Amino acid sequence: MQASDALVLVLAAGRGQRLGGAAKALLTLRSGETYLERIWATATAAGIARGAVVVGPPHGTQVAACARRLGLVVLDNPRPEFGMASSIEHGFTWAATTGASGALLWPCDHPKVAPATITALLSAASAEAGAVPEVDGRGGHPALVARALFGELTRCQHLPEGARTVLRAAKLARIPVADPG
Repeated sequence: MQASDALVLVLAAGRGQRLGGAAKALLTLRSGETYLERIWATATAAGIARGAVVVGPPHGTQVAACARRLGLVVLDNPRPEFGMASSIEHGFTWAATTGASGALLWPCDHPKVAPATITALLSAASAEAGAVPEVDGRGGHPALVARALFGELTRCQHLPEGARTVLRAAKLARIPVADPG
């Protein structure tokens, strides 16, 4: 899959309850970058030029402002109370309209992924499924999802394990990387 044919879909509609109500996408790294800024910088370093961020209350306005400054599309999740699967459905409904051959499904709390990991995923992904990074036998984020799965992901909310049900059945290629991020 070519980077120019792929996009990034960042999930950032959570309330951040485990962090005392903070917006994860706006947390800062030692470099001073927000998590969202780092994710977008990593994606663009790997050659990806399009992306969107799914937002929701109570942090949607602030995260959306950061996303717009970066040139990302903002997708307001109309039903964030239904959890991450509702954000995935909303994001892939938009992604299906873009003509992209694949999408990096990227939770905003994983900002330290190396550009080389994204490049490896793009190089190894199949048109039928996609790829997921693997470190020491354990799958990680982001998953690169092929266009062939977009439709199923627009309806994943009511599946037993949400998007995991779709991604496990698709048998994404597992790409060994040396990237703890």
